[in-house]
Amino acid sequence: MAEIPDLNDVIVGELAERGYWVVANIQTNSYWPMKSQQVRYRGLTVWILPVMKNYFPAVALRVPDGKSAEECELVLMRFISTLSWVERKGFLVDELTGGSLPSPMWRDKERGFSLCQEFETSYFPEPTAERAMLALALMREGRGLNHPGYGFLSFYRVLEAAFPNGRRRKEWIATSVDKIDDHRGKEALAALRAKGVADVGAHLFESGRGAMAHAREEPIIDPDNPSHARRLWQELPIMAALAEMAIEQELGVETTHTVWQNHLYELAGLKETLGPDTVACLQSGQPITDERLVDIPLINIQIRGKAPYAPLTGMIINEIGQHSHIFHMRFSSPDGRVSLELHADFQNERMNFDWSHGVGIAPDDGSPDHLEALAELHRFQTDYFGNGRLEIYSVENGELFSRKDAFLPLNMFLDQKAADQGIEALRNQAAMRRQLGAP
Repeated sequence: MAEIPDLNDVIVGELAERGYWVVANIQTNSYWPMKSQQVRYRGLTVWILPVMKNYFPAVALRVPDGKSAEECELVLMRFISTLSWVERKGFLVDELTGGSLPSPMWRDKERGFSLCQEFETSYFPEPTAERAMLALALMREGRGLNHPGYGFLSFYRVLEAAFPNGRRRKEWIATSVDKIDDHRGKEALAALRAKGVADVGAHLFESGRGAMAHAREEPIIDPDNPSHARRLWQELPIMAALAEMAIEQELGVETTHTVWQNHLYELAGLKETLGPDTVACLQSGQPITDERLVDIPLINIQIRGKAPYAPLTGMIINEIGQHSHIFHMRFSSPDGRVSLELHADFQNERMNFDWSHGVGIAPDDGSPDHLEALAELHRFQTDYFGNGRLEIYSVENGELFSRKDAFLPLNMFLDQKAADQGIEALRNQAAMRRQLGAP
């Protein structure tokens, strides 16, 4: 069983630096991580604090100079709503607190949690439009509420935020309801039509939104009538699906699934580095002109959740090339011993990497450094082969330069024990060389 950390195990390092912190204490109705995460959001550093013994999990932010606690509280809430959108879960805040350290509220609970290792925050949108931010907040609320009526109302309010004009909202629902691809939403829609409901939009408004918001005339939702709650639970997936579609289609905030389908994250950082003119050349397959400067930053090559690899840290670009839509990059370790190749395909939006041939090492020079570098490369290849997720970071600002989905080897088997033994043998040989005074 996973070990739940104590508060003192969490408030360490930067989290132990005194200042004025604002803290959003999170109800554990959905899963939450077991370790702290640091995320840059709207130019600020936000901390996700894990599930802890006898303390709430939380999201915390140290108030910087020039900002008020109230401003930072709003940033925290916007962050939580975005996290809810990315994870497709509802995160409810029990209370906002503050103090000289990011200490969450105490509670008498040590078990009964839904846990995950960490959140996936490589895609983390930052919409600036007020309607989009309001819609994300309402979506978070709707997903988090364990009440079909108020959840239904929150989802319908998402549609009102996306389509303030009632006539346009009605027309959008009529044309969009049959495009629902969520399986629970499709089943609920089929069940509703089997009951003879022809105008789904009118039904959702009158028997759901209106009936829940008012108590003047029928239809009215009666909290004491179990059949009313059961009906709303059955229809809730339709409203949730429509709300998600409205946020994406009308307000322009993509879902994680759409981002994954398009794989735009694989080249996002590189596109920003190269600039729109160079990207346009690569997308059209036209040669990049000599006058155009291409400045690739130092990069760190990592596998998600694994310790850094020394030879793949601070890698330097030493060769670039173009073949139609493909932008070739060759990097080397700071000492020049290790090389790594990446090939950005701008036609298919993919960062191509060959785990077996895309990494090389110079001939053995008899030094312990060579064997240590070789051991690290073997560890990297083993981690990647074992369903590893490649991540490339800019050394300059620590931001994600590129990432790939988990590598899925075909018709191959990894003997983890044998791989670990081989890596350990290389390290032992390196230690022996060092003892013998090899350069």
